[in-house]
Amino acid sequence: MKHFELPFLKKVDVENITEEQGYLPIDFQNREIVLMWFAEEEIDEQYFLNATKILGDLNAFNEENGQFLRREFNNKEDQTVLEYLEFHLEELPEEWTEIIEEGTTTPEKIQKLLAALKLQTIAFHDDVIVADYVLNKEISDQVLAISINLNGEKNIAWES
Repeated sequence: MKHFELPFLKKVDVENITEEQGYLPIDFQNREIVLMWFAEEEIDEQYFLNATKILGDLNAFNEENGQFLRREFNNKEDQTVLEYLEFHLEELPEEWTEIIEEGTTTPEKIQKLLAALKLQTIAFHDDVIVADYVLNKEISDQVLAISINLNGEKNIAWES
């Protein structure tokens, strides 16, 4: 498919992406997130369905990703989420300690940081859709990137 319609992005022509479609700030849960379109190739039906599902119900998409982040936090084989949170706990500026409330144990603080992760961007690439989660732009520019392939399988990476 080269021409299709999606929520927020409206009519999409992959060969003529508008500047607005390439970088589109939208309001989500009383804050701004950004939709970015990088796909340059013709997309297939499954990609279209995945994109439509995501953009059609951002709340459900965000909740599913929150569940995925919590599962990955407890993943003993791949500790990307835990390592990301531990790093940021050590680097957290003093003015941001209200996020985790002083006096709690380290595991409680890490759980509070996990709960504080927020969706920042959704990027549509040729073969994958990536959702970036952050603590706060002022705390760090590093993200937990959830990549979703055509089959809906998710992987996580710590990126900056």
